[in-house]
Amino acid sequence: MDTLDQYILSVIASFPLKRKPAFLFAIVTGKRTGQAVQDAHLFEVTPLFGCLPTLRQRSFDARLAGLQELGWIEVTEDGIALVPGIASPFQTQFPYIDGFLYQNRTNRFFERLLLAIQVFSNFKHERKNYLPIVRDEETQLAVKYWLATHLAERSKEVVRADLFSELERWLMDADASLFVPRFSGGDYIGKTAFQVAELTGREPWNYYFAWLNGLHQLFGRLDQGFPLLAGLMPSAEEGLTTSARKTLQLAEQGVPFDKMMTVRHLKWSTIQDHIVEIAATIPAFDISEWVDEATVLRIGAHGWQSLKEIKQAFPELDYFQIRLALIAKRSGATCS
Repeated sequence: MDTLDQYILSVIASFPLKRKPAFLFAIVTGKRTGQAVQDAHLFEVTPLFGCLPTLRQRSFDARLAGLQELGWIEVTEDGIALVPGIASPFQTQFPYIDGFLYQNRTNRFFERLLLAIQVFSNFKHERKNYLPIVRDEETQLAVKYWLATHLAERSKEVVRADLFSELERWLMDADASLFVPRFSGGDYIGKTAFQVAELTGREPWNYYFAWLNGLHQLFGRLDQGFPLLAGLMPSAEEGLTTSARKTLQLAEQGVPFDKMMTVRHLKWSTIQDHIVEIAATIPAFDISEWVDEATVLRIGAHGWQSLKEIKQAFPELDYFQIRLALIAKRSGATCS
């Protein structure tokens, strides 16, 4: 069993009832369907959500087939479940991973970090002509803006020293061997993930999840004296699906949510899905229009197996309000 198998087993184990392969694939790859977002919060699976955004369906299916052949999972028409007695150590090994919160932002941050380190390293070596280690234009523009912002206030030498001080503080608490060999500067070109995995004696998936864990550990501390690294972090809005982001942009322009059906030519149920996704992604998002803090606390005080069970306990609420209350419990969305 490798670390990817452990991750998949942990996802399966997180749901009390059997789940279809398509649903599990949505959780693993972070497809933000209404059902996936809702159930990830209902069963507190958000840390595991979307950790493998580029995993292909056939690779996932092959993994399930392998786990079934080994006798670790049961596959029936009703779905997939762990064989009794099987457990996964995944979340104990990688306690800082928070897939839902940092989905779509982790790789962007790391690419910006790689480029920023290369830039400042070449400042030190007085190299003006070099190929950027990251070719993505959006990343280059983000780092260029970040540089301009900080260099307008301080010299290159001061910013460089501050950046490397922040890196040192982070890497003192993380496993530096996962990250430092990937950094480039001067004549040194950083190693690939596979090369570092081999260098550190890890199987590739173990390296990947350890790398993810180390970055998410940093993300949880960015507001604790890491201003330069925080400036490289993509905004929470970038974690939204494209359609939900458009809905949020209209809201920020003052368009009422109940008018967006006409503006965007969408059903109200779709707008509701967007509101739930936004509330799950952006803690400062205000949901008091639909649900109050008392409701969130009442629902959050119990463990539930389904939305239907919550509906029976709170018949005065519709399913949209129930979903928002579940989301607010985890995300901290504003509801008062």
